[in-house]
Amino acid sequence: MIRKNISGTLILLFVISLAMLATACTRKTNLTGDNWSGVVPRTAVADSFSMGYSYTHDGKVSGRESYIICGEEDGIEAIGVLRFIGLKDTMTVIGQPVLKLVATRRSSLDRNPLALSFHKLSQNWAADSTDLILESNISPLLINEFAVPDTVSSAGDTLSVEIPAAIIENWKTEDVTGFNLVIKTVSGGWLEIKSNEIANGALLNFKYQLPGATDTLTYNQRPVLDSYRVTGTQPEVIDNIWKLKNLLPQRMFFRFNLADEIFTDADGVTLSSLDRKRMTINKAELVLFVKENPYYGSVRCNFYPYSVKTDTLAAPMALTDSDLQIISNTFSSGAIITADSVKIDITSIIQGITSGDISNYGVVIKNLAEMQNFGNVEFWHFSAAPDDKKPYVKIHYTTPFLKGD
Repeated sequence: MIRKNISGTLILLFVISLAMLATACTRKTNLTGDNWSGVVPRTAVADSFSMGYSYTHDGKVSGRESYIICGEEDGIEAIGVLRFIGLKDTMTVIGQPVLKLVATRRSSLDRNPLALSFHKLSQNWAADSTDLILESNISPLLINEFAVPDTVSSAGDTLSVEIPAAIIENWKTEDVTGFNLVIKTVSGGWLEIKSNEIANGALLNFKYQLPGATDTLTYNQRPVLDSYRVTGTQPEVIDNIWKLKNLLPQRMFFRFNLADEIFTDADGVTLSSLDRKRMTINKAELVLFVKENPYYGSVRCNFYPYSVKTDTLAAPMALTDSDLQIISNTFSSGAIITADSVKIDITSIIQGITSGDISNYGVVIKNLAEMQNFGNVEFWHFSAAPDDKKPYVKIHYTTPFLKGD
């Protein structure tokens, strides 16, 4: 009898649980899942900005980048560097040595012709310290300039560069490890080449014979190190312009006003200070309109927002990492910029501001591809944007079910 009562109780509890799950389903009109309260999300728009500018941030090559970059644009130059080892001190090259490079992206066609030149580096270097490479240690090699095709597939097109046999036979430099090859563009423009980080990196191939031997051997190796050096200068701060640039990185700062009046209840009454702290921010997005997009036609751009900690920002200035803070549950916003606008998720920052946990000192946006490519994109600044291109922050929120005093 006891066993039957227990079984009946379990069945009853299961039925009650199913009923509770059914009644707890979220209405499509209520994103909070609170279908018994009748409270539905509302939308607020903040379109008043008090400051906005771009600034240059320190950037450093890590040596783990997926692409080798060489080229020049807007006063910034990148040179690719490859180190090959395992070459014999003395050998006779047979036939034509070939350096194969897998190109994935090049500068726009209005910069034709795009040509590569090749040089020798007579110093040791590390993949994450190519900034220490001295120009005085770079000398040209007698290799014909290589004309890059007008179009390059994003999946990768192989470029076969012929290397004179004499260069391979005389590769060695005293007190320098390996054969260190530098790649530059001849007169502006840029090229991105696959590195060994994502396979299909550069490949040097040739046949050779050792002194006194008749056997023909094959050298077919990828570089043990591949990286690039970036040099150049650009303004530390550019006022009234919003631009993201990856080499040398430029970030965007903006400060917006969150007026109390934009948060209202269902009757249009402005929420009290207490209710603004207690309301739920379901989603908040910064909407920016694209002004120039010379790079990100079919390449994904990933934006990340930081909250600014400093309260002394009276005028545009370059910020350091110590001036910024990551708010919990902040996510990057990825987009292939094919439309005229992008949306950047700043939900956690708006939650922090409205709840009083952080101060509204401003937000910094960076591209997660800093120091990885020549990508850049400019957005319409609020001070000069046409009426249909003005930026704004769109906030979806839910008021408290029980209002405070």
